[in-house]
Amino acid sequence: MKGAIPMVLSLAFFGLAQGPTYLWAPCQIPLEAFSALPERAQTLSIPIARFLPEKGALEFLGATDETELLSRNAFLYLDGDFFLLGIREGTWTTILRGKPDSAELIVFGTGTPQSLAGFAILEALGLLPAGAALELSEKTVPLKLPAPPKEVKLDPILWTLVGHPDWFSFARDYGLERVGLRVRAVAELQGTLSQAFADYIRSSTDALAELLIPIPLLPELGKDPAVRLVRPPFIPHPLGG
Repeated sequence: MKGAIPMVLSLAFFGLAQGPTYLWAPCQIPLEAFSALPERAQTLSIPIARFLPEKGALEFLGATDETELLSRNAFLYLDGDFFLLGIREGTWTTILRGKPDSAELIVFGTGTPQSLAGFAILEALGLLPAGAALELSEKTVPLKLPAPPKEVKLDPILWTLVGHPDWFSFARDYGLERVGLRVRAVAELQGTLSQAFADYIRSSTDALAELLIPIPLLPELGKDPAVRLVRPPFIPHPLGG
């Protein structure tokens, strides 16, 4: 990993005809490292935002609110089995997100990074074993919203959100309501949703269910046989005059 990372980090996150590029690699996080993550993060003075299901809101440790949390050079979101760790170094950002058995490492930025501090923090947290081989591949952010696979009944905005390297900026730019690692979505129904999604439902009728659901679970929701379409909530606009 030590020899390969400087080479791949020389690639920049910049606008090309086909769209901006970023670096990506799949990761598996040791369960013991994930269990120890909150304590280790606090030891390194990394602020934490933890989703509280009973309140439908975030609890902050080491920061007063999300604005302060995201102003730090490193921050951590926790939501059940899901997590997102962000590390900023100048114009570069390193993101590790997902679940322990299916996480993804994302790196994007401009210019040449001055250090590998982001990877040093990941190693200090036990999320990347020291000296482990890590192959980062280049990916491109599409300039147009791609359509989801036929079997995934997701609105293109939500489908693009799932794979976007920066969930937070994408959600902001497209007016999505985000609470930590969750977004508010509406499922148009043709039956009864699976019980697997019951804890995420905030309100429902026979035809609609409004959910506050972790972003990585959106494709599974879109595959549920009871779903016609999963889309962002409609936002009413007052009539002009």
